Amino acid sequence: MWYSIEKTIKTWALHRLERRMPRREVSPEAVDWGRVRRVLIVRQHDQFGDFLLTTPAIRALRQRFPDAYLALVVREYLKPVAQGNPDVDELLVFPQPVGRWTPRDSLRLVSRLRDGFNLAVVFNTVSHSLSSDLIAYSSGAPLILGPALPTFDHCERNPFYTLVAPYDPAPKHQADRNLDVVRHIGADTDDLTYRFGLSHAEEQAGQALLRSLCGTNSRRTVGVHFGTKDTGKRFPIPRLAELCDRLVERGETEIIVIRAPDEDALLAALMSQMRHYVAVAPLLRLREVAGLLASLGLLVCNDTGVLHLAAAVGTPTVSFHAKSDPAFWKPIGDRHVAVYAANGDITTVTVDQAMGAVDRALGTVRPHTPRPPSLPSP
Repeated sequence: MWYSIEKTIKTWALHRLERRMPRREVSPEAVDWGRVRRVLIVRQHDQFGDFLLTTPAIRALRQRFPDAYLALVVREYLKPVAQGNPDVDELLVFPQPVGRWTPRDSLRLVSRLRDGFNLAVVFNTVSHSLSSDLIAYSSGAPLILGPALPTFDHCERNPFYTLVAPYDPAPKHQADRNLDVVRHIGADTDDLTYRFGLSHAEEQAGQALLRSLCGTNSRRTVGVHFGTKDTGKRFPIPRLAELCDRLVERGETEIIVIRAPDEDALLAALMSQMRHYVAVAPLLRLREVAGLLASLGLLVCNDTGVLHLAAAVGTPTVSFHAKSDPAFWKPIGDRHVAVYAANGDITTVTVDQAMGAVDRALGTVRPHTPRPPSLPSP
């Protein structure tokens, strides 16, 4: 009920703003880009997989403004994914929920937002976030860049943006869709890999955990992550158990099950249906998961954020998709193999299909796959 009331109020307020606020749109050609010295990037909504899909566009902004100061606004739950991004000079954390804010938190954030930004960039590409628009507007930046679509509840325009990136109706990958926003101002990159600032200490901790679980650091060690609360996106547990057993029986791989928080019943179901013993990682924080993933030869998972996290640390993946087309959502590259139930029914994916995907993915792994250099330990 509260959500409906909140949405109604937002819609009413935005329609009034749309009518009252003058059009302030400018052409990129009319801007003196050499005067842009401080850039505020706002991506504080959606899930962490969506955030990682934005990192190529952030890289493009860094290349477009190599000497500028880039600050990134994220919500608290995105901080572990965003921290250490080498393209960003400062991370501004938007506390969540708002009810936990103290006056000091509010004043500190407002002070940082009002710190002379020349340009604010809002990545409202997956869904529209009014709070992201308000953060950019509150910064006082004279230039605010955002996408033409999606707008909020069928408004004809976004009254907060002065630079509006046109929407390209051609089907394209979501990372490319994020790049469309900054291409409007001449920022682009051919590198669509994700950015994740894994430190050397975190990488070593992941290797140590791998050794403690299976005594090896082999590139033939396969991680299995079963998590997602959305049953429509979850590869059936009995088939995942059968996939693990087949891999063990081939004698070429070792399996590590990566636990999903609050899904103990699913873990118990998976373990009870397997014929062979496999190692199970303890519950880990997100950055600890990233360290472990970086040490694996392959991750098998559903279409969730951990898929993009594995790609961000350089680990090949096999992923199961039903609700979203992997042509637009899986990590880019042949090192990431998707099994797609194009009919939308994840239960139609077979174990044989999954095995074939694992074989293709393992075949793409090279003995020394290059990764971005690790960050120094904090």
